[in-house]
Amino acid sequence: MYLSHTNAAPPIQINRFYLAYRAVRFLRTHRNPIFYIPIASRFPHPMVLFTTVIAFIALLMFASPATAKCADKEGARGHIEIKAPARIVWDAVHKERAEDPDLSYSKVVEKQGDKVMLEQKFKGMPVIGEAVCLMEQTETLNQRIDYKMVSSDKFKALRGSWILTELANGNTKLELHSVLNTGLPFSEHIINHVLKGRIAKRLERVKESAERLLEAEAKSAVPATAPKPTLAGKQQFGVD
Repeated sequence: MYLSHTNAAPPIQINRFYLAYRAVRFLRTHRNPIFYIPIASRFPHPMVLFTTVIAFIALLMFASPATAKCADKEGARGHIEIKAPARIVWDAVHKERAEDPDLSYSKVVEKQGDKVMLEQKFKGMPVIGEAVCLMEQTETLNQRIDYKMVSSDKFKALRGSWILTELANGNTKLELHSVLNTGLPFSEHIINHVLKGRIAKRLERVKESAERLLEAEAKSAVPATAPKPTLAGKQQFGVD
């Protein structure tokens, strides 16, 4: 009896990001996957090993060294228009950076003029997990914040910028650009994909915060109601 083609199993759909993630995890666990042979008790599950092999094949097909190098240079970026002047957005950016949910902590190590040295601990980073970095930050008031990594226990390079541009209509265009190099092979596409999502969320939080700050400022600027006249036809000022 012959089986018809209609009974054949549908093709397996493979997620490229998942495969790349598995490949990087394999490289971190087995530093030299060609020559390193773990003992039987530590040998990965056959299904995990099969997935890893498929991941390597997918990486060779979808990512070349030139592409990875280009992705590292470009990093991830995003922008948003905020209905507030640059000075208000500037305060909102600093508020966002102080409350960044992707940081376990951030503390000032040294400050000289417009340059600040910060020690920051990142959490929830794909593939890496946690990382401690010493960052150099330079500010141009109400215009931009530039940061770059000086040293790290995990990252190879990290840099980026917050750029504020006040528009003719009184609004502010806010841009955020970030480049992260973990030093792990073929990890740039995964990292940039995650960074892009985080950048979008951060920009939205800054927008909401800045527009709330502007609204609060506008309310506080409203003049107080004039005092009511007394029955004697005179204004009551609290003094007889």
